[in-house]
Amino acid sequence: MSQPFDGMKVIGFDLETTGFDCRSERIVEYAMVGSDSDGKHISLCSLVDPEQKIPEQASSVHGITNSDVKGMGNFSDHSEKISEMMEGAVIVGHNVVGFDWGFIKMECLRAGIEPPRIRGFVDTLKIARRLRVPGRHRLGDLCDRYGIDLERAHRADADASASLLLLWNLMKEYPDSFRGPVQDLIEALD
Repeated sequence: MSQPFDGMKVIGFDLETTGFDCRSERIVEYAMVGSDSDGKHISLCSLVDPEQKIPEQASSVHGITNSDVKGMGNFSDHSEKISEMMEGAVIVGHNVVGFDWGFIKMECLRAGIEPPRIRGFVDTLKIARRLRVPGRHRLGDLCDRYGIDLERAHRADADASASLLLLWNLMKEYPDSFRGPVQDLIEALD
């Protein structure tokens, strides 16, 4: 990552789901890639059995089918690893606040556990909008703009990694916007 995050656990995070509404839809894949506070590379990615059918429309986007998730364990089976990885981390993602985090909170509620205590979010969608980056602000469009390979778009590991690379590129192109304290960049949990 870059100097503002030295000494922090920073994780690119993404989910693939059965649909858009976290109240009725479920997680089918998660990925977290980044570095621990000591700079050591960390990575965790897995399919998840949503315990409901994956609609064809969702499968056509991310390519994950019902047979792919069979026997992969439900969210509760993965929750300890997810919480351990996220604990105290700065979570970087594209629309992570508006989409992904809602699914994590809802799945934790269903499982009867507390959501991970994270340091905060760096949402690349919000940053791109705030900086008024020209063009569309979808992850794929921004990756095209910055030459980031997103060949496997809509797979959690590819999108999580792309979010980290996108943040680095935004910081490089707009250095004056990232000169303040890192807390100004991080959207803290309320």
